[in-house]
Amino acid sequence: MKAIKHLVRRTIGLAISRPTNRLIFLFSLFFELAVCPVVGQANNGIKAHLNENRLFLYVEDSILGQPILFIRQDVGQLQVTWTKENDHLLLQVFPIVSLSGTTIPINQDYRNEQMILGRFPILLGPSGPKNSVIDATDFMLGGHIPWYPNYVDEPAVSQLSFIESVGHLEFETLIRVKKTVEYKRQQKTVVIDYSFLSLPDPMRPRLFDHRMGFATEDLYETTPSIGSIMRWRLEKKHKDSLISEPVRPIIFYYGPNLPDKWKPYVKAGILEWTKSFEKAGFKNALVVREFPQDIDQWVTRSMQFSVVRWKNYDGIRGSESKKGSTVRKYVDFRTGEILKADIVLGSSYQSLADEYFVRCAPLDPRAQQYPFPNGLMGQLIQVVTAHEAGHALGLKDGNFGEFSYPAQKMRDTHWLETMGHTPSIMNYARHNYMAQPEDSIPPSLLLQKVGPMDVYQIQWGYSALESLVTSEQEHLQKWIHQQDSIAWYRFNRGAFNLIGPDMTNEVMDNNEPMTTTYFGLKNIQRVLELLPKVEQKQSDPTFLKRLYQKTINLWYDQMQQVLSLIGGYTVHNMSCGQQGNFYNPISAERQQEAVEFLSSHAFRVPDWLSHPSFLYRIQYSSDEDFLMDSQLRLLSDVLNSSRWHRLKWMEDNMGYNLISLKLIQAVRVQLFQELESTHVSIGKRRQQLQKAFIELLTKAISENLNYGRPESKENSYLHADYTKAIFENELVALEKDVKKSLRSTEDEMTRIHLKWCLNHIKK
Repeated sequence: MKAIKHLVRRTIGLAISRPTNRLIFLFSLFFELAVCPVVGQANNGIKAHLNENRLFLYVEDSILGQPILFIRQDVGQLQVTWTKENDHLLLQVFPIVSLSGTTIPINQDYRNEQMILGRFPILLGPSGPKNSVIDATDFMLGGHIPWYPNYVDEPAVSQLSFIESVGHLEFETLIRVKKTVEYKRQQKTVVIDYSFLSLPDPMRPRLFDHRMGFATEDLYETTPSIGSIMRWRLEKKHKDSLISEPVRPIIFYYGPNLPDKWKPYVKAGILEWTKSFEKAGFKNALVVREFPQDIDQWVTRSMQFSVVRWKNYDGIRGSESKKGSTVRKYVDFRTGEILKADIVLGSSYQSLADEYFVRCAPLDPRAQQYPFPNGLMGQLIQVVTAHEAGHALGLKDGNFGEFSYPAQKMRDTHWLETMGHTPSIMNYARHNYMAQPEDSIPPSLLLQKVGPMDVYQIQWGYSALESLVTSEQEHLQKWIHQQDSIAWYRFNRGAFNLIGPDMTNEVMDNNEPMTTTYFGLKNIQRVLELLPKVEQKQSDPTFLKRLYQKTINLWYDQMQQVLSLIGGYTVHNMSCGQQGNFYNPISAERQQEAVEFLSSHAFRVPDWLSHPSFLYRIQYSSDEDFLMDSQLRLLSDVLNSSRWHRLKWMEDNMGYNLISLKLIQAVRVQLFQELESTHVSIGKRRQQLQKAFIELLTKAISENLNYGRPESKENSYLHADYTKAIFENELVALEKDVKKSLRSTEDEMTRIHLKWCLNHIKK
């Protein structure tokens, strides 16, 4: 037998290079596939065979015309169909008929009726059970496959790329490729896992609703009018029970290289969602397991097993600051059923520690040392895992119940135990920096956790309603209408512009941004006082500079949250039949208070922030003034055209009479407050901000709107004539004040600055 197989391998090579040997080749290939079957062949109608560096696929006629999932793991998926055309097999993509009542086009192009991925000559077939054999080597190594809209494949170096191995599991054929590609003018070799997977019988979909935080079946379509949500197939073992175990739970496996010390925290992060599923009627819906030791090597890369993958590059130079974990999901587009979801933990230890230190070090003694102890680091990994588990269950990023919690409850232990400091683990709220040392909040309650909004979302998405055939949508709508009375159940996806305080990131979620920032500033001061003490035990000379910069970044995010009140709205998504406004403006009084807060805390800063005791050790030039850069960005954001378009709209339609004029006057008066003094003296930092204000106003006034053939999008990036007139009025008022102060000031540098202001206003 060995001698025969050796002969087969030789003749396959000869057949490819010599057409005269085609008959021998066909006989040999038939012998390999029929007489010497591959161990563990898939029962999905596709068998793969690797010989002499060539990949042969054995495609049964029984699957022709049937939908199959074709996957490049970590990149994308396509629902494909094999069809036969004379002496060729075609691998094609067609629009998908969704059970939600719509057709999902190819790569979001409704005009695209079909797409041929590959056309393969049939080498052998039919014989025995009807089938065809094709050579798919070149397709797998070099074929351009558009996995998603605008996907661009990196060009392969053909002589350095090859099929490494093939595998077969139940319902699945796997192919592993080592591919060397051109990447940023350099070469890199990547391992690529492809799968052909049989699709299950379609489950019953649940219709997408823009008021809920579930992703659609198509990751690249965010707000379809009709679609299915992403969710797992959960069915009760005991359908008549109020709560039942599922027929098949959602199972996650530890990846092979996940460190043992973090496994309890990873498991805890995933199981935080258990209570959510109990509310939806399922107990033991989530399971976290080890892979058995004697498993097939392909199982860990199979499409049928969800794995927690460890992508932390600890110990590799350059990876220290890497941020970002993610989830790779694969979905049946016909129904939204999640078939597999890998949680990829890629955040570096440093990035996790830095985020916690600048927020909570004054409140948690464990954080007053670097590196953090394993217990604290494990809890931070648990928070990340819980967030990514939410994505794995179908939820997307967005704004879940922000600007709704009572601010005073952020320092209340009982509230934090039951509700947390943010309604959802899916918010980018991070950790509780509002609590004060005297509150004695346990450190575990400073961390973000699965909250009431998450329970509400899972209950809506997963509750078994099959017995309510005629009224399922009615029941789902009743759940959604809880948002009308419970503000922390409201979801909005966000917008290109930050239009209000329920769309902010990196800050705490409650209804008093100014109060939150006031207490946040107290902890920022404590952080800067702690830094030199913690730095004493560090060997890294960049430690102080890095943490100072991250502290300034947090300061900026907190000020941005206050700024979002100016020209800001709250968002309440509704259906068309509901009464009320989707967008409700922040009160004029609150917007005025936000201007005053920023004037006092963002454009006037204390020495402990601008010149902490250690600054001279880490900085040699004013060019690296991180705080000044952040102040200038904030001032530019204050005068952003989108903000002033919103203010104009409030005046025209919401009864906010003259709010634009009142706010810009307040900004100008506060920013040039020194001019009201008898002896005018203006420091360098304030001078720079004042110059920036004049430059920003003059730039806005000089913008030219398109009146010829205007397009609203084009002009929306420019200030309206109404706003420009108000800005010009402020420059005229400022000119008078500067002239008056110039006559009385005795400080030479202030006189030079005021002359500069006067000259630029005149221009």
